[in-house]
Amino acid sequence: MTDLTQLPTALPERPDASERALSPLSRPLITALNLDLEKAIYITFLLLAIVTRFYGLGDRVVSHDESLHTQFSYQYYIGDGYVHSPLMHGPTLFHLTAASYWLFGDSDLSARIPVAIFGVLLIALPYFLRDWLGRKGALFVSFLFLISPYLTYYSRYIRHDILLITFALIVFIATWHTIRERRNKYLWWFVVGLALMFATMEAAFIYVAIFGSFLLVRLLALIVRADWLGEVMDKLWVGALVALLGVALVGVGYGAHKFAPQPAATPTTTATSEGFAVDPNATQTATTTAEETGFAKAMRWIAIGGIAH
Repeated sequence: MTDLTQLPTALPERPDASERALSPLSRPLITALNLDLEKAIYITFLLLAIVTRFYGLGDRVVSHDESLHTQFSYQYYIGDGYVHSPLMHGPTLFHLTAASYWLFGDSDLSARIPVAIFGVLLIALPYFLRDWLGRKGALFVSFLFLISPYLTYYSRYIRHDILLITFALIVFIATWHTIRERRNKYLWWFVVGLALMFATMEAAFIYVAIFGSFLLVRLLALIVRADWLGEVMDKLWVGALVALLGVALVGVGYGAHKFAPQPAATPTTTATSEGFAVDPNATQTATTTAEETGFAKAMRWIAIGGIAH
């Protein structure tokens, strides 16, 4: 009875047009996305990359390298475990491929899905270099990545190359943003990219040498122009001389040991491949060995002393 005797509560007032315009749910989709021509071009590139990387991805038979990668990934997928071997490079590819098998089943297509995803991701990364390349320059780089036969091939080929390229570009982007903005989040991206590079392929050492040489030169330039250098120069010159002396000792010792005259070699008899028992009737082969001269020994110890110095 109370429901029949109570007066109905007043309905809430409808928001006016200005309030509805401020609501995110009332905004047009294009406006909410803030989609300009530049972003529309990047989206187009990504759609084209999806087509060129995924179309007919499982049609081609696996090659020799792919057969090795798929085999060890499949063994890991079925529970036989994974043991790292330098012959197979780093573990990243095998873990990603095993995860793809778990999600999509084991097939030639699912084996190549991880590398195809990274091939698509690579197209979008130049967007984060717009401040240095310019908006048009970054778009052009993204377009070159899209149509590159090399990148397209390795985006459809189960190898470590496209993974390493993507991680290296992440390190490159994080480096430039860290130099300019000095924010910790870019250092985290740098660390993650660097760790994944080393976990993917040994060519990471080459990338580190390239990036590291640039950073070292830049660091030296900053030190030379620093105001505090003149204040501490009197304390640094002794250490600098000691370091130069060590480098000189290493260079002189190594060079003299390398080009020192070698004595005449004396023939010695080598063991055969027949284990511990040697056939007395077999023909013995002789090799020559050379004793190290005293001068060469001295130069070697000089080089060692320079390193320890």
